Amino acid sequence: MSYQQPSAIAPRKLQLSASSVKQLAIQHQADELAQRYQRYFQASIASNQEEVTKIYQLRHRVYCEEFQFEPSNNQQMERDVYDSYSHYCRVQHLNSGLDAGCLRMVSPSKQQSIPLLDTGQSVISHQELHPDNFAKESICEVSRVALDTQFRRRKIDLKNGAAPAGAGLSVFSQKELRTFPYITMSLYLAASIVAEQCGIKHAYVMVEPKLARSLSMFGIKMTRIGPNIDYHGIRAAYHITVERFQEHLPLLYQPLFELIKQTVNPSPALLASTNQLDAVSQNR
Repeated sequence: MSYQQPSAIAPRKLQLSASSVKQLAIQHQADELAQRYQRYFQASIASNQEEVTKIYQLRHRVYCEEFQFEPSNNQQMERDVYDSYSHYCRVQHLNSGLDAGCLRMVSPSKQQSIPLLDTGQSVISHQELHPDNFAKESICEVSRVALDTQFRRRKIDLKNGAAPAGAGLSVFSQKELRTFPYITMSLYLAASIVAEQCGIKHAYVMVEPKLARSLSMFGIKMTRIGPNIDYHGIRAAYHITVERFQEHLPLLYQPLFELIKQTVNPSPALLASTNQLDAVSQNR
């Protein structure tokens, strides 16, 4: 019986639906975003007094010097009473060592409050989501979000590159500049990780309505719980649960979220100690 060579098998064409193709494209984009972010930035929780001091200094540059929302001081550090029971998320630019951005999570105990309840105005009209309905240990307010002016994307930067003043660098690369818009998102991702570790379920924020709409495009879909008030511009109170934030995180940010989990992994001891760092700073 003579041997017959099998006929060549024609390659099968993989048929993908339009939605599958789109999902694969988004997944590729998401992986690239996480890789690019990892190359230029690192998110973390402030773990020592030096890091907390740098955050206060960044806040002073943004809130006191640039926008003049708060009065300047000789120490060049912006802080208030809520810092004594807060955690801090930060994003560091790896090439320069500069803090590109930061935010504060005010985490009250039974006898403490959060900033939006102390404004002296009726900022909350949604009674079901009022902070008083929940245990203090299960709520936080995200505030004092600050980005260093060098790390805010501008159209001219995208075209020509941007020289970071005082950073000892030449220019930001185009790839770096394309990562800048995700600094704020990475801060919120880090905050959700810290909140989960702390057992916090409800987060509040006071922001401009247009910023809330922008955050919604990034997947942060908050519930508005109050009217517009005039506080450093028109702002309103919003609420979101940590569970909702993480469960509805768009595919584009899921690899970035997993990446940040690796660098923002606070132990209970660290979370307890960061609440004491401001007291040390105040006594200096």
